[in-house]
Amino acid sequence: MSEETFDVIASKLQGDLADIIENNKEVNDYELIVYKYVFISELKIPLHEDLGVEIIEDSFILYIIPDNLEFELLRKLDDAFDRFKASFMPNNYNILKMKFLLSD
Repeated sequence: MSEETFDVIASKLQGDLADIIENNKEVNDYELIVYKYVFISELKIPLHEDLGVEIIEDSFILYIIPDNLEFELLRKLDDAFDRFKASFMPNNYNILKMKFLLSD
């Protein structure tokens, strides 16, 4: 995937997720599956099949499988989601838990 394609898809996804968080919109299970699919299939972020994406009050969390993960992808994702502040969260599993807090 080209850098430009990644940026276009990430920008659209960022807008959707920011809108959900800013407006406290309810998200159903089907919508979460769609977002998980976009991260996995379009952006090539290897999310955990069962956990995937979680949307909470002021942020969203990605549950990333670290096996064969190219960390350059995480840098690209952090750069593309410039309306969010990315950080890693501790967990008890062999999963990277990456939180994206919506910036003011």
